[in-house]
Amino acid sequence: MTRNVVRTGMLATALFTMAAISPATAQETTAEVRTWSGQSVLLAGPWVEVFYTVMPRSWTGEESMAPPGGGMAPPMMGGGPQPEIRGSVQSLRSTFQEGPRPLRAQRETSVLTFSRAGVELKVPVDRLATLTIARQPVADSSLPPYVSPAHQRYAATAILTDGSRIDADYVNFGTAVLRGTTAYGRVDVPFHEIESIRFTR
Repeated sequence: MTRNVVRTGMLATALFTMAAISPATAQETTAEVRTWSGQSVLLAGPWVEVFYTVMPRSWTGEESMAPPGGGMAPPMMGGGPQPEIRGSVQSLRSTFQEGPRPLRAQRETSVLTFSRAGVELKVPVDRLATLTIARQPVADSSLPPYVSPAHQRYAATAILTDGSRIDADYVNFGTAVLRGTTAYGRVDVPFHEIESIRFTR
């Protein structure tokens, strides 16, 4: 009987401890996003990615197989497989005439950059509580007329998790995208479409 009472007490203690801990440990970061078009979306496990272009070295770069003194590289000897180039004459011609093509790449970033009076401040994304973005059209845009109406200048107000506030008179999120998941799958929201974000951790 005493053994059963002890076991029941231990089980009750374990269940109470799990119930007290699990809401905190199971809580996942979410981001409530509002766009300039008025849409709202709740993203689970949000993260930020940026897109960029990688320019490969040209055919005449350091990776050229030509010897330092000029001339042709010596033919490969040995029993190993010989290099082979395949493709139509047209595709090979365009490849060698144009050189290597730029590659698009993407990577996750953990910081956003805010600027005030020319001073840049890099803030970790996981320290943001809210981010409110303001925009206004650039009146003297140097862009071509067919895109200048869409040329906007962005400012932002960020409230951090410790309660401090950052008022940035300029932000350039470039190609940054806020990503997260919903019940329907992954959602990507470009930062230039975002009016506000509220993070819950």
